[in-house]
Amino acid sequence: MEADEPSVPIIDVGGNFTQGNISGQSATGSNISQIQYTNCTFVYPDGSTKQGYSWIYTQGARPIIDPKRVFGRETELEKIENYLEDNSALVIMGLRGTGKSTLASMFVDRMGESGKFAGIYWRKVDETTDISEIIGSFFTVIGKPVKDLERYKILDQINLLFNELNEASYLLVLDNFEVILDPQTNKPLESKVGFSELIESAKESCIRSKILFTSWDSLASERGIRPFSYQIRGLDTSAGILLLRREGLLNESEAELKEAIELSGGHPLALILLAQLVTGRAGKLSSLLNDDSLWIGEEGEVAENILNKVYNERLSKEERELLQYVSIFRQPAPAKAITKIANNPSWTESKVEKIAWKLCHKSLLQKNDENYWEESLISKYATVLLSEKSERHKLAMEYYRPLLISEKPAKKEDIQSLIEAHYHACMAEEYDQALHIIFDNNLNEYLSLWSNYTVFIDLYSKMLPEDHFGKEILLKDKGNHGVILGSMGIAYKDLGEPKKAIEYYEQALKIAQEIGNRQNEGVWLGNLGNAYSYLGVSKKAIEYYEQALKIAQEIGDRRNEGVWFGTMGNAYIYLGETKKAIEYHEQALKIAQEIGDRRNEGVWLGNLGIAYMDLGKPKKAIEYYEQALKICKEMGGRRDEGTWLRNLGIAYKNLSEPRKAIEYYEQALKIAQKIGDKRGEGNALGDLGIAYKDLGEPRKAIEYYEQALSIGKEIEDSRIIIFCERNLETLKDSKK
Repeated sequence: MEADEPSVPIIDVGGNFTQGNISGQSATGSNISQIQYTNCTFVYPDGSTKQGYSWIYTQGARPIIDPKRVFGRETELEKIENYLEDNSALVIMGLRGTGKSTLASMFVDRMGESGKFAGIYWRKVDETTDISEIIGSFFTVIGKPVKDLERYKILDQINLLFNELNEASYLLVLDNFEVILDPQTNKPLESKVGFSELIESAKESCIRSKILFTSWDSLASERGIRPFSYQIRGLDTSAGILLLRREGLLNESEAELKEAIELSGGHPLALILLAQLVTGRAGKLSSLLNDDSLWIGEEGEVAENILNKVYNERLSKEERELLQYVSIFRQPAPAKAITKIANNPSWTESKVEKIAWKLCHKSLLQKNDENYWEESLISKYATVLLSEKSERHKLAMEYYRPLLISEKPAKKEDIQSLIEAHYHACMAEEYDQALHIIFDNNLNEYLSLWSNYTVFIDLYSKMLPEDHFGKEILLKDKGNHGVILGSMGIAYKDLGEPKKAIEYYEQALKIAQEIGNRQNEGVWLGNLGNAYSYLGVSKKAIEYYEQALKIAQEIGDRRNEGVWFGTMGNAYIYLGETKKAIEYHEQALKIAQEIGDRRNEGVWLGNLGIAYMDLGKPKKAIEYYEQALKICKEMGGRRDEGTWLRNLGIAYKNLSEPRKAIEYYEQALKIAQKIGDKRGEGNALGDLGIAYKDLGEPRKAIEYYEQALSIGKEIEDSRIIIFCERNLETLKDSKK
C-alpha cells in the first residue's frame, strides 16, 4: 500500500494579496487544517498557481516603495531588525511625514524577501478599527477563521491570538497606531477596548512572533507598559542629496543641497516638496534658503511651512480644493465620494481623477486601488483650510447612508458604510440623524448579534458629550440620551467591566424615572442587578431584580419577565437557596418556551442542571445539561457548550464514572483551547487531574494539576492556584 502524499495547504488569493513580490493585498485561507508554511500553493483568481514559502497580507493603505523616490534608510532597517531580535514589540516613532509608514513598508518587503517569517500581516489602523476586527482578519488569513469571534470576551480573543503567534513566527505591523491613542497620555482611548491588553501581550507574552507599531509618539498600556521605541529622524546628508537630485535639482550646488537638508532636518516629504518649489526656476533654491520664515520651528513645522508655500504657489485652485475635499474622509475614498463633497456639477468623476493624478505625481495624494487618501501631515493641513466643514460632513453622510449593505450582513465590514455615515453625522453635529442611522438600519441588532461591543462603545460615545454624565445633552430627546447611556453600560458589562457598567446604568435609570418611561426603568434596574451579580453581591442584585420583575409584570413585558425570573434564580443559587432558585428557573424556562426564546431556554435548562447538582441529584442534572448542550450547539455558543460539557463531566464524576467524566472534560478542554479561554482551560485540566486521581493514576493526575497550576499563575486566578497546589501537595505526600 502506498503512503498518502502529505497535504499541502492551499491558499485562495484575492485581488489584494501579496506573496513575495506578487502585487495585491489580501488573502483568505481555504482547506487548511494546519498551515505548513514551508510549502504552500497559492491559487490566483485566474486559476494559476504558485508555490510559496510565506505570505504578506495588507489591510488598509500600505506605502508602495518606489526605488526612484525612496533613499537611504538601510541603517534604520538594520537597527529595526536588530531591535526585533531582542524585543517582541517595537514602536517606530517620528513626526508626521518623516516616513514611519514608508520605513515599516520597506521592512515588510525586506522580511518578505528574507523568508524569516511564516507570514506578515499589515494593518493600517483607523478610527473605526476594533480589536476583534484585527484578530478576526488575522485568523481568516491564516486559514483558521474563528466562528463568532466577537462573542468571546476580549481577553479570550487576545489569548487566542497570542496562542497562535507563539505557534509560528509571524510579523504583525500595526501602522498609524496614534489615531486610537489619547494624545495626552499616549494610552488607547477608553472606547478602544482591548488595545491596552494587546500592547501588554505584545511586550510580555509574544515569544515566536514580532509586533511592529508606527506612531507619532511612544505608546503605553493602561498600566504603563511600553514596547521598545525607536525614534526615526530625517534622511542623512547623502540620502537627502540623492533624493533631491532624483527630484530634479540637478544644477544646484552640493553645498546648497546640504544646507537644505540641514535646515529641514532631512524630513523626506519636506525635501520632496522643496524640490517642487525649485524645479525649473534658476536660482530659486538659494533664495528659499535665505527665506527665514520657511525654516522657523522644528522639523515637522518646517515641513508644514514648505507645504504651505507649495500649496499657495504651485497648486491650482482646483488642486487645492481637491486636497481639502479628500481631508474630510477618515478612510480612502473613491472619486464618486469626492464629487459628492465638492457639491458642484462641474466636478465630475473624470475631473476628480485627472486632478488627483497630478496631486499623486506631486506626492500630495496617495491612491489605493480606486480610492484616494492623504498622509497625515497633508490631511491635517488641508482640513484646517476646508470651509463649511459641517455642510461637507452632511454631504459625506448623504453619500454613505444610501450605499447598499449585504442583504444578510455577517460582520462589521458589511455595515461599514453606515458606520461612516454615523461618523459624519456626528461630525456635522447631526446627532439625532446619527441615532436614526443606528436604529433605522438595525445596526444595534447586528452588533448585539455579533457581540461586537467595542463598536457599540465607539458609536455611542460619539453621541454623548465629553462629560458623559454631565448636564449637557446632544440629542433632542432626553429619553434617547438615557438609552445611549444604558447601552454603554450593557457594552461595558459584557466586556467584563461591571463597575463601569453600573455608573452608566444608574444615569440611564435616573433619566427613565425622570421622564416616566416604565419599560426602560425596568430594563436598567434589571441590568443593575446583573452588574451586582457579576460582582458577587447577590442580595443587592436580587433587590434590583425584584423591582425590574414587578415592572415587567405590570406592563406585560413577557421576555424581560422571564429574564428577571431566571437571573433571580441565579442569585439564589449563589446564596445557597437552591430550592428557591429552581422555582425561579422553572418560571423563566416556561416563559422562554412560551415565547420561543430559544437561547434563554438553553440557559435556564443548564442553570436548572446546576441547581439539581447542588441538591445532590446528578442524574436529574444530566438530563438538563444534555438539553442545554443540544440547544447550545444549535445556536453556536462555543463558550456555553464548553461549560455544559464540563458540567456533564462533573455530574458523571459524582456518579463515580470517572472514565465518562474524562470524555466530557477532554471535550471541554479542547473547546477552551480552541477559543483561547484560559480560565476554562485551567478548570478542565484541574478536573482531569481529579478524574485520574480517582482512577488511581497519580502520575497522570500530577501532570494535569501542574498544567492547570501553570495556567492559574499565568492568568493570576487564585482559585485555580490554591486548588492545584493543595492537590499536588496531597499527591506528593502520599508518594513519600
